[in-house]
Amino acid sequence: MPRDVTQALVLAAGQGSRLGSETPKPLMPLLGVPLLARTLFTLRKAGITDAYVVVGHQAERVRREIGAIRRLDMRIHWIENHRWAEPNGVSVLAGAPHLEGPFLLTMSDHLLPVEGLVRLRAEAGRGRELVLLADKGTSQVHDLSDATKVRLDGERITAIAKDLPGFDAIDTGAFLAGPALMEALQALDAQGGSPSLSDGVRRLAAEGRAWVLDGTGLVWQDVDTPDDVAVAERKLMSAWPKSTDGVVSRWINRPISLRVTRLLAPTGVTPNQVSVVTLVLGLAASWFAAQGGYGWFLAAAVAFQVASILDGTDGELATLTFRQSPFGAWMDTICDNVSYVAFIAGVMVGAYRTGLPHAYLWWGAVGFGAVVLSLANIQMVLRRDGTSGSALSVRYAYQEGDHFLHRLFQMAHAFGKRDLIAFLVLLLALVGRLPVGLILLGVGAAFFLYPATLEANVSHWLRVRGLAAEAAARD
Repeated sequence: MPRDVTQALVLAAGQGSRLGSETPKPLMPLLGVPLLARTLFTLRKAGITDAYVVVGHQAERVRREIGAIRRLDMRIHWIENHRWAEPNGVSVLAGAPHLEGPFLLTMSDHLLPVEGLVRLRAEAGRGRELVLLADKGTSQVHDLSDATKVRLDGERITAIAKDLPGFDAIDTGAFLAGPALMEALQALDAQGGSPSLSDGVRRLAAEGRAWVLDGTGLVWQDVDTPDDVAVAERKLMSAWPKSTDGVVSRWINRPISLRVTRLLAPTGVTPNQVSVVTLVLGLAASWFAAQGGYGWFLAAAVAFQVASILDGTDGELATLTFRQSPFGAWMDTICDNVSYVAFIAGVMVGAYRTGLPHAYLWWGAVGFGAVVLSLANIQMVLRRDGTSGSALSVRYAYQEGDHFLHRLFQMAHAFGKRDLIAFLVLLLALVGRLPVGLILLGVGAAFFLYPATLEANVSHWLRVRGLAAEAAARD
């Protein structure tokens, strides 16, 4: 049975002179996260539990600053390479006494794809001695002249070099390696050659023992220059918009929230702090709405729309800076829920103060009650599930159905997204009809939102109960 790959060797010994900074290259920030830390976070997400990090230039500073990042949920083993100024194959050799194959081998100065690393780990089951994650296209390559090219015969590597005249793929900087690579580098080093990693790969390739894993289309970037830093940051931001984004979020909210995120990422502002700001804006919108009148309603709608935009920023910031947590997801959900309920109450009070017909208040009360009960249903599902605090993880029966009612609910679901609701609120306020939203809310929440969340709650309860009964029967 193949051994599970849980170890990685990370090369972080270089100076990075081409970046033109006094900061050691492994500590160069990329959207507020040092390159080495970003590599370690990515490895952890890919299933690596132990990272053997080879340091050299300003080794003590690198250890100190990376060690201060407490949320790195992995064991880090520091290896100092006193020959760090020599080619990177020497840094690989520094890890030889500490590792037994197979292991992942990565550079600290590469933006790496989690999916590619997961797939590399799975390659251990095929018994191949060296596997390089390679990009068979050039769309991800910022500076092709500086990229390490690879020539192939099927999946076998036949040549690798930066100045290769004809090539089939590009080296992304991630390998599945083992004793064979160490032995090849040791043999080259014994000849007095101070080998590079590519020298070791060439030696194995000549023996037919080096392969590639196709990573075409995955997001990666070698970071050697200030231009590379800018390109890498753009690639990180390219993860949005998401498939779950509504129309308004995709075309209006995301372009704004991503700019805010990019400004906040280097500052140390946390996603939870952004969630609190959105809650404050939501409560302010509620207070504005409760005053009644066109001006106050418009101010409320603007504040609610800004809160909707920032509701994307906390998630973006959490992903980009590796601060996702169950607590953060719960906090975001609770802040959103409090904002929704408070805003509805504020509009109802404002409608009463402006002397509108009682029909607005009755429909608002129906909507308010349906929303509160719906949020309670969602909370029950999330608490029973225990895996996420995000309401986006709740599944509804109509989402995969083909019946007329399912399609009707799917349409209602699209109109029930926060981005569209906030935008409609703003449009209604602009034309002086914000209280009409109470009628729309009453109909939508009572006839669509509450039935959908109730069904999700009941079906989830039945599923959990069924699983518990199966487990008890097995015992």
